[in-house]
Amino acid sequence: MLPRVKIFIDFWNFQLSWNEFHARHGSSQLVRIPWSPQLPDVLVRRIGPEAVYAGTHVYASCSPGHMADQKLRRFFNVMDGFTGYDVLLKERAPRSPARCPNPACRLPVSTCPHCHEPIQRTVEKGIDTALATDLIRFGLDGHYDRAILIAADADHVPAVEFLGNRAKQITHAWFRGQATELRNACWEHVHLDDMMPELLGWRSPHAERENRAA
Repeated sequence: MLPRVKIFIDFWNFQLSWNEFHARHGSSQLVRIPWSPQLPDVLVRRIGPEAVYAGTHVYASCSPGHMADQKLRRFFNVMDGFTGYDVLLKERAPRSPARCPNPACRLPVSTCPHCHEPIQRTVEKGIDTALATDLIRFGLDGHYDRAILIAADADHVPAVEFLGNRAKQITHAWFRGQATELRNACWEHVHLDDMMPELLGWRSPHAERENRAA
């Protein structure tokens, strides 16, 4: 039987690290993640020529009431319609305001001292748990033979080890030199750095610069 491959993605973990990677390599503009079809196509091919794409699960969060997040919500609705994609979107929970670090003060800082706009602090709740639960549930229910995990949080290590003890192979896909603990817990790992030519069609800024220098 052909191996079925599911992809599990911690959205913000991935998006922020993707942005940092391209900024380090000289990009002055946003390099968009090629969510579909390039990302699943490239990842599944790394598993093997006979691997079959069985879907992508994305775990993300938004802040309630933020105008910028309204646009992001619309983007997630579009993403949910990509082939094989399923997006779980959770609202971030309010967090207590930051406080002055001076022990004699410790008053809350609720507005920006420069523009006087209110500072709203939120925290992501339940994303790691939802990802780990689905990784285990879909694995034990036989919905995939191989899984690709795009995340960096070591909190996923127990779920990966649990599945590994039950002969489920998890491939970790991340950037070189990061997320060592999670990478080592997985069956194997692949570096997203090495996939940029395939993902972006050699259009990444650092790849173009290197090609001109060659």
